[in-house]
Amino acid sequence: MTCPVIADKVDFQRHLNGCERLINDLSKSIQAIEKFAQKLLINRTASEQETYFDELNNITSQLEHLYSSMSTLDQSSYAVNSRKRLDVIKCNLEKTRIKFEQIQQYARIAFGYHYEPNQFESISSEQQEQLMKLIEKSPYDEQMELNLINQRTITVSTLEDDLTDLRETFIDIGNIIHQQGTTINAIEQSLTVADEMVYSAKEEIKTTVNNKKRSNRIKWILLAIVIITCLLLIIIIYFSLKLASPFRAK
Repeated sequence: MTCPVIADKVDFQRHLNGCERLINDLSKSIQAIEKFAQKLLINRTASEQETYFDELNNITSQLEHLYSSMSTLDQSSYAVNSRKRLDVIKCNLEKTRIKFEQIQQYARIAFGYHYEPNQFESISSEQQEQLMKLIEKSPYDEQMELNLINQRTITVSTLEDDLTDLRETFIDIGNIIHQQGTTINAIEQSLTVADEMVYSAKEEIKTTVNNKKRSNRIKWILLAIVIITCLLLIIIIYFSLKLASPFRAK
């Protein structure tokens, strides 16, 4: 039966890689909770004990999620080509569960931790037998598989970091384009203002030139009037003197 949650092969691989990362993170959480328990034995307070219990409950939820995800992957039609990886993940998941159950029992005895029996999805006898064989492998084989898982986890993490860097690069490019657009708008506005200033200056110069021409024209007209007036006065004086000469002779 193909589970409708798995859309295609790429989605299957993504879920599979996610389970590997979660198991790796879960192993680190279990190591951290063991150190927390040792610290709690030395100096136990109510708040720290409550935090310790919350962490245990959180790990329980993570295990339940992983078992559910593994069941989904196992039912997918794409599981055939990834059977070996699935078996390795199941093996690590079983070892993690067994170790965590021991931690739960210790927490119940040492700190009075109350918990319900873990209701993880059941595994068939045949699968349980295969997993136990995997668990009982030599330390060298186990280390090889752990190295392989760690290598794949590192590869996936590197790919995620690269995608994050690529996303940040696109964001930076978008910001630069936005900033350049703002700069271009400012330049356009400055050019528009400059054009308006140039046009105003041209108009003022034209007005000044027209005023100067008008002033010069008025000056010449006034000068001509003065000259004509002077000529008229001279003519009048001349004829007046000429007419007055006979009377003087008598």
